[in-house]
Amino acid sequence: MNPIFSLENLNVRFATKEGEVAAVSDLSFSLQRGECLGIVGESGSGKSQTFLATMGLLAANGSTTGRALFQGQDLLKLDRDALNKIRGDRLAMIFQDSGTSLTPHMKVGDQLMEVLTTHKGLSVEAARKRILEVMESIRIPEVDKRLSQYPHEFSGGMRQRVMIAMALLCEPDLLIADEPTTALDVTVQAQILQLFKALKHHTNSAIVLITHDLGVVAGLCDRVIVMYGGRVVEEGAVADIFARPKHPYTKGLLNCMPRLDQDLDTELQAIPGQPPNLQKLPPGCAFADRCAVVTDRCKTERPVLRDYAPGERAACHALEAA
Repeated sequence: MNPIFSLENLNVRFATKEGEVAAVSDLSFSLQRGECLGIVGESGSGKSQTFLATMGLLAANGSTTGRALFQGQDLLKLDRDALNKIRGDRLAMIFQDSGTSLTPHMKVGDQLMEVLTTHKGLSVEAARKRILEVMESIRIPEVDKRLSQYPHEFSGGMRQRVMIAMALLCEPDLLIADEPTTALDVTVQAQILQLFKALKHHTNSAIVLITHDLGVVAGLCDRVIVMYGGRVVEEGAVADIFARPKHPYTKGLLNCMPRLDQDLDTELQAIPGQPPNLQKLPPGCAFADRCAVVTDRCKTERPVLRDYAPGERAACHALEAA
């Protein structure tokens, strides 16, 4: 089966006065229809920049190499007009910063209407009906009143729900969600995750979920990629990653998370140290300075991402020695 989306050796770089920033390096993976992929890692690991690059939304000082194939088309080679025909329709992204993602001088209803009239060619009446369905499904109260308001009249959590509604309107083939539930309370979070599950089930859409929340990954995703220092350090099925993590960084992330099978007095373990400087990445493993099983080899030789089982990859010298 051909994947709906795949990255092949994606590299993202930013030119700065202090030197080049290696935001993403040699990233490759594929995604099938109906699959939900979680992308996890600390801030600065390259998660968001990966998908801003594929959407053609990098900052002016950014550049990319590699390929980003969506239904056979290389998104990195499309011009703005061609990308605009895809973005918001077949390919949608929910951005982390809802405050800057909505047009401040347009009413929320007009912005939602524009999505459906532009991409689907719906009449105003049909578009309004679809908007009401989606807005009600994500529990936005007083919908008629809200549609006539401007983004600044919404709370941060409510703006985030509008962004989610905008992404879901066209039932995209691929939905990229960047920290979609960060500003929402837990009950609304649960409703949004149920919406994503329904989208995946009813339309066979693929979903990429970029998040810090491993609990959200466990509840929604089929597969997970763990990124550190702009590279993949581990990839596998969610059940395998949670039960048998291979990379020391993945183990560290899981040890930071409370679990139902732990005693109440179990102390959570923070990962020592700080993420690497992407302008001055070390020659060896980027996690070496924070790793409990580091060796001299780790400091001088970068580990290769290897297959350890079907669909299961990791990059760690300790695994090769085991």
